[in-house]
Amino acid sequence: MLILKVNFKSSDFLTKMKIGEVARKARVRTSAIRFYERAGVLPPASRQNGQRDFAAEAELQLAVIEFARKVGFTIAEIKLLFHGFGSGAPASARWRRLAQKKYDEIDAQIARLKGMQKLLKKSLRCNCTKLDDCGRILLSQRENR
Repeated sequence: MLILKVNFKSSDFLTKMKIGEVARKARVRTSAIRFYERAGVLPPASRQNGQRDFAAEAELQLAVIEFARKVGFTIAEIKLLFHGFGSGAPASARWRRLAQKKYDEIDAQIARLKGMQKLLKKSLRCNCTKLDDCGRILLSQRENR
């Protein structure tokens, strides 16, 4: 009786794609893929005859990267999302932790922007003829606080 022990990796079955094909499918530029690879966000592609060969997962990873970029994640935060948690950490826990932090940052940014908008709106009522006059008004307001 012959017993075979087989240990297949899923990537062995998946078609390898050239960088142009991955870029087209993921709707990103090839330069972005190379950048993500250099930044350590994407794993380095295997090479055959000097050309990058990407596993099909690269398209999925790029979809996550592009979504994270759209919601304001930095490259460092995206790298943390992919590689900064223990191997057993589910994607949902990763997203929740990083998304809550980003949400809080954006909330603070919105509050700061609203304050700036309020100041600009006040400045639209300026009737000063010289900037020195504006300076006097601003200094007097600062002293009255």
